[in-house]
Amino acid sequence: MRPEIESVVEAIRHRYDEELSLCVLADTARLSSFHMARIFRQETGLPPARFLTAVRQEVAKRKLLCTSDRVADISVQVGYSSLGTFTTRFTRSVGVSPGRFRRLAQLGPAAVDFTAGRKDDAPFAYGSFRGRIFRSDGQEDEPVFVAAIPPLTRQERPARCCRMEQGTGTWRIEYVPEGPWHIQAVSRRAGGGKQPIAVGTAGPFYISPGSTVTVDLVLQPPSRVRIFDAERATIGAALPELFAS
Repeated sequence: MRPEIESVVEAIRHRYDEELSLCVLADTARLSSFHMARIFRQETGLPPARFLTAVRQEVAKRKLLCTSDRVADISVQVGYSSLGTFTTRFTRSVGVSPGRFRRLAQLGPAAVDFTAGRKDDAPFAYGSFRGRIFRSDGQEDEPVFVAAIPPLTRQERPARCCRMEQGTGTWRIEYVPEGPWHIQAVSRRAGGGKQPIAVGTAGPFYISPGSTVTVDLVLQPPSRVRIFDAERATIGAALPELFAS
């Protein structure tokens, strides 16, 4: 990544609670706003504002899970002056409101069945994904979370997901609505580790009613996955934290 864009990424990661306008970020890179925004998107796959939103929501998720702070206080801590704006953006990205996200985490993995779709609907209204997970990092005993994530332009649709107790083998996600989806797999340490040790990504794939799409994934260290894909997981796949709680 170009050094000037690295400086912008670092500014966002460390100053997400500030009012980071495009002009402020451009000054960090010592570039014009237009030039910085264009290069930033080329390097990361995301516009600066979307990247900032992703970082803020990742921090918000950690605070919702690990602190007893009120949702209103957390919204301020991650840089939002309006609770309504924070709640709307969080819900569109994650699929549930901040308050429900916290309650689901407290209830445990059994509470996330809603991600599998409405099973009482006609089966032909949905498609499914299936595939295998491969890895060569010697961590075959670590659990893997696999999610079907909607495109960044369709954030109102929550991810569908499944968990593999073993780090290799077959997986399947049922009741996926028609449309384009990306597949993301994240492996974390057993016992609720927060940092991923391996990541796999593929897509987009189009699901049509009644179809089954096969996707095999090879898990790699996070450093080998483009920021664009990592941020897609940040935006769409909030539910690994629920499984790890």
